[in-house]
Amino acid sequence: MEGVGVKERSRVEQFERIRRDHRDEGLSVRVLAARHRGTLPTLLERVTWMSHALPGVVVGLSLVFLSVNVVYPLYQSTSMLAVGYAVLFLPLAVGAIRVAASHSPLILEETARALGKRPSAVFATVTLPLAGPGVAAAALLVFLTCMKELPVTLLLRPTELDTLATSLWSQTTVAAYASAAPFAAALVLLAAVPTYVLSRHIGALDNAGL
Repeated sequence: MEGVGVKERSRVEQFERIRRDHRDEGLSVRVLAARHRGTLPTLLERVTWMSHALPGVVVGLSLVFLSVNVVYPLYQSTSMLAVGYAVLFLPLAVGAIRVAASHSPLILEETARALGKRPSAVFATVTLPLAGPGVAAAALLVFLTCMKELPVTLLLRPTELDTLATSLWSQTTVAAYASAAPFAAALVLLAAVPTYVLSRHIGALDNAGL
């Protein structure tokens, strides 16, 4: 039982690293789209949504072809798995943080610049703290979605990596439902916390009239 617990914690830690990479990739796109209206920011934002319309198996097979024929060392690596998750789920984070960034008062950033703050310092001390709840909500949403993703995970995961979703699938395909039950319960429990936090965040936005 102790070995199973260590293995489950290792899976959660791997997904947490992937989720953080995914969140950081999209942060600049989200703030750019919210703060600077124009052709380039709009194009970048819409490009992120194009991949969301694709089935997971299409994205997975495309990245398998790319890794086998172009960047073979990345085939069946966690890096390529993170790329697959980013292609699929970046729009979820873009939408959540764009709303948060668009509702943070622009006058505060302008005031900070007028006081001599550098743009990077303004972003770190003004924009990011104001958008913090949206960043947290986006991170939870991405974590929740990545945790239950199956097609891309099956196609791109390293051979030794088993996730809750793949373990549940492996057991149910051989009708070992009793063995699959703990993985299903873990998915439900892990999904309950982000779902509760997201519902509280959405309720707070509704109450504030945003």
